[in-house]
Amino acid sequence: MKIDQRDADAALGGGEVHSHSSWMLPFALFVIAALIGGGVLIYLAGPTVEDLSGNTPSPTASTDTADIRIDGVSFRIPANYTRFGRGRSSGDQDKVEMYALLPNMSPWSPGDREKFASNAPDSQVVFFTLAVDRGRFTYEENFDRAIKPAAANPEGSPGPFGLTEFKFTGGGYQNTTWYTAPLDDGQFVARCDPSANLAFGASCMRGTRLPGNVGLTYQFKQAHLSQWKQIDAAVRGLVASFRVK
Repeated sequence: MKIDQRDADAALGGGEVHSHSSWMLPFALFVIAALIGGGVLIYLAGPTVEDLSGNTPSPTASTDTADIRIDGVSFRIPANYTRFGRGRSSGDQDKVEMYALLPNMSPWSPGDREKFASNAPDSQVVFFTLAVDRGRFTYEENFDRAIKPAAANPEGSPGPFGLTEFKFTGGGYQNTTWYTAPLDDGQFVARCDPSANLAFGASCMRGTRLPGNVGLTYQFKQAHLSQWKQIDAAVRGLVASFRVK
């Protein structure tokens, strides 16, 4: 027990003297230090705002499904195809981002962890997204109307694997190559871009609109361009299997 300065002043003034535990100050300092340490630990190792919002990639092997509506169109999507936690909540969504492995469009699994994480030039990962698409023109129409006329070869040139090739040397599409081909139900249009990091190789992206104002975009490594027809059929077939009849 001790008398602090306040009690000493009180004693000199004839006031009442209170006893205080000598452990109170160290205990208070300990509590403050613990709170600060806990806050730092949470800041460094705890979930971020992005984590809590479901915006951080979080692979899962779960096959649980979510009933998702995109502009009123219903899809039942297994969790192991989704890249982000927000894509695993039933209800209305503006977009759902997913991925799968070529050649069979297999979902994420612990055994394929390294394949899904790979960004090598021959990576087998296909990234695909379903999103609301109410644009005036489709991806293919935009290419025909606004992009193709700006190509170095607007009429196109014979390309590899049965594709027609369009090269761009200036404007917003400089150094990109576009490929087209007729399909039974429309037109295949894909854009291939080189990566700033040569170790990653080039990637190709195709966009199209599905019935019901649902846009489908998918991306794969250009090393697999020879399989463009199989990849297109596999992606669209998988998405069709998610659609609630």
